[in-house]
Amino acid sequence: MTTAALPSLNLPVYRLTLRGLFSGRRILALAALALVPVIAATAFAAGGEVEPDLFWARLLQRLVIPTITAFIAVVIGASAVADEREDGTILYLASTPLSRLTIILSKVAAAWTVTLALVAPALVLAGAIALRGDATAAQFAWPLAGVALAGLCYCAAAAWLAMLLRRPVVIGVLYILLWEGSIATFAASADRFSVAAYGRAIAVEGVIDVNAPDTSAAAAIVVLLAVTAIAVWAAARRMTRTELP
Repeated sequence: MTTAALPSLNLPVYRLTLRGLFSGRRILALAALALVPVIAATAFAAGGEVEPDLFWARLLQRLVIPTITAFIAVVIGASAVADEREDGTILYLASTPLSRLTIILSKVAAAWTVTLALVAPALVLAGAIALRGDATAAQFAWPLAGVALAGLCYCAAAAWLAMLLRRPVVIGVLYILLWEGSIATFAASADRFSVAAYGRAIAVEGVIDVNAPDTSAAAAIVVLLAVTAIAVWAAARRMTRTELP
């Protein structure tokens, strides 16, 4: 196979998807949601009795990754595909010479960019407030890596759901609330099927180990990248085999 035959990011599709995702009131609501950890960190700094390192670890594991990152990435990832399915414009993309894999890859990349643009600045600000200026590079780098990889996986999975279902966000939110928020939290073996658990395993590498999943950061990285690749491939295959919209 030649290099030209390999799927790659298509910049026009990427830019058009970015423009669509950054428009409308949805992005404002998600930006407000992304600020919740900042509000929590500010409240803690004002009168918290817990050690800053411990609070930061709990904030990452209980709020930032399994709730904020998950919800934003699912909504954005699904919207990157579902919006164009609803208005029929995805038919124009499907009729171009672009491969389906390139189209999905470009849309997932755009969704990931928007997710990071919302979550990463708020994460850094929350960490700076919670750790009170005593943070190390690792206390920011590993959480950012965990958020980035978990967000990428959520975006890809949501794009795949958007190719299968008319209401992908509903299914994604149910997964976040029912599986990751309850079952995978209390059943040790169930977290093997939890995106958030692998994100948390990466995030706590640079902070205090508080109820972290029994998975190494290296293994978590491999799993998240593998699931992302499978989800992108499955979404592209579905786009090829399904008459749209």
